[in-house]
Amino acid sequence: AAQPVVELDEFAASGLWGITVPKAYGGAGVSYVTVAEVIKIISAADSSLGQIPQNHLGVLDILLQTASEEQKHYYFAKVLQGYRFGNAFSEAKSKNAGTFDTRIRFDGDTAHIDGEKFYCTGALFAHIVPVVGLDEAGNAQIAFVEQGTPGLTIVDNWDGFGQRTTASGNALFNDGLSC
Repeated sequence: AAQPVVELDEFAASGLWGITVPKAYGGAGVSYVTVAEVIKIISAADSSLGQIPQNHLGVLDILLQTASEEQKHYYFAKVLQGYRFGNAFSEAKSKNAGTFDTRIRFDGDTAHIDGEKFYCTGALFAHIVPVVGLDEAGNAQIAFVEQGTPGLTIVDNWDGFGQRTTASGNALFNDGLSC
């Protein structure tokens, strides 16, 4: 099946991908109930289009809860301009959600990443791919990798029933990808 690139561009241009951005940062700051209703309506037309933004919306919540003010202003502004987040959270070989083989090493403001992620819904269509990995101390960290960064490869190898157009394949972070 063809990937819904045009539909996702129109969906993002509608502003709906930014509906949870808080009012203080220029967004609508809608409730989770409203988000659920919007996704329900979108999913009735195309279930893949309803699934793809789930991780994007989750990343917005992570930013709201954990990011610095500078990071919130930067990323929320990007989203309000139509940028989409994908995800690179899960690993096929891990036994639970908190186990990661992916490594993130920080050198100042630069993150060096090595690893492979699985079930990366929306990453193929994303402008920015958040990736979770362990730092040198064994703590989970998140780094934001822009699409097109050398060393980032998104593999469109997912064909699960009912999800063929979610691009939920693998994300590879090779050669000490730096961002």
